[in-house]
Amino acid sequence: MKNHRLIVLIILFSVIGCTSRNGGPRPPKRDVPMAINIKAENNATVNFVNLDYYRLQLLDELEQFQAVNFVLVENDENPEVVLDLNIASFTLWPRDERIYRRRVSRNVVVGTDPAGKPVYQTVSAIVDIVQIQRRSNARFITNLTVKGDPPMKFQRTFVPNYNYGTSYIDNIQGDPRAVDPTISMSRGMGFEPNEDDFLMLLSKQEMTRRLSSELRKYYDTPTKATE
Repeated sequence: MKNHRLIVLIILFSVIGCTSRNGGPRPPKRDVPMAINIKAENNATVNFVNLDYYRLQLLDELEQFQAVNFVLVENDENPEVVLDLNIASFTLWPRDERIYRRRVSRNVVVGTDPAGKPVYQTVSAIVDIVQIQRRSNARFITNLTVKGDPPMKFQRTFVPNYNYGTSYIDNIQGDPRAVDPTISMSRGMGFEPNEDDFLMLLSKQEMTRRLSSELRKYYDTPTKATE
């Protein structure tokens, strides 16, 4: 019993000591007002994109793993951080869908022999394999400004590419056991990206990571995070 009490006391004092060394709970992150201005003139594809939602997605990507919280504001609300983004081009190429007819075969277990060993049978089927591809590219001109002490400016142009591809089996003529079960067998197994998705996927190729890194380097000090 004495040993049990001693162990409990040791654990208790260890927890108290750790809390003292860590200085208690961490203070809340500072809110930093941020304006994101998007320009996308003379771009027909952008007309199909919800830019308000895209702006919120950008904010969410940029504030990941930051020492501060970025709060989206308008230009006339005295933002501390301003991101001017010019979508100079955004091209979403036509959807390319091709159908290939193939004969497939597999060896499947149909039972066991008198010795208990598996008995295999070769089954086959004719299937239509649908392959879908869609290419996209963009040109993002960015100008990032922090109105701090000292101020920070970062400018860069990003030219990403993203190619979407998928395949599935549309119909089967023959024994369905001949089809590899790891292959998608219906259209409902996945969702193709729409215009909004393509624009965000292009943005995440490099642009959001680099802008987030620049902001992290600026705010990743106790002084900048709390002043």
